[in-house]
Amino acid sequence: MVEREDSNPDDWSAHARQSFLTTVWSMVVDEDDYSDGCPSWIDLRGGRQGGVPAGTGADALRRILACGVDPDDLTDVVREMQHDLLYGICQLIDDPGLLGIGLDEEWSEPTDFRWELLAVRTAGPAEQAPIRDLHSSLDAVDPSGREGAPRGRPIPARLPGYPLYARLAVAYARAGDRIQAINTWRKAAGVPVSEAKAAVELLLDQVQQDPGSAP
Repeated sequence: MVEREDSNPDDWSAHARQSFLTTVWSMVVDEDDYSDGCPSWIDLRGGRQGGVPAGTGADALRRILACGVDPDDLTDVVREMQHDLLYGICQLIDDPGLLGIGLDEEWSEPTDFRWELLAVRTAGPAEQAPIRDLHSSLDAVDPSGREGAPRGRPIPARLPGYPLYARLAVAYARAGDRIQAINTWRKAAGVPVSEAKAAVELLLDQVQQDPGSAP
């Protein structure tokens, strides 16, 4: 039996980069994760326990939501800030000069060191490899598929069990754009305009009869 040779010895380091960036993205708020009709990251559970807030920032979130702010808008702001922070950290590891660090002596004292992400291989031959190009690869791993870009509007309605195009069509219709709602359904489902119109109207009736099924 002939053992298969590794056609690309750098595959494991590429996999390490992918794994690191995927893990980093998992720390960003999940814009599709809802609990009781509200983004799950907004934790307002309970009150105070022993004089300590049940959740950090819970009181501030209550005040913000009491002003009528859309929870999805909060998610968009938080997600964008988290993305910007992660991108900056990746730049810092790749090359501090990308952030201006060490280039302006008045802003920062020159450094005699640098940062580096080092992958250590634990299976097979013991190897180490620096992982570079993090900032240029970060957006390609965005689980939303938008490569770091913010969500467009309208946000798809929350309709468990329905495909994305149906949720988008309802969102467009509820925003007053029936033509876009029908076109969204027609293009995705591959049906005539009349059939798409009837499907959108039927789903809207169902949503109105059960308001809890959508925001």
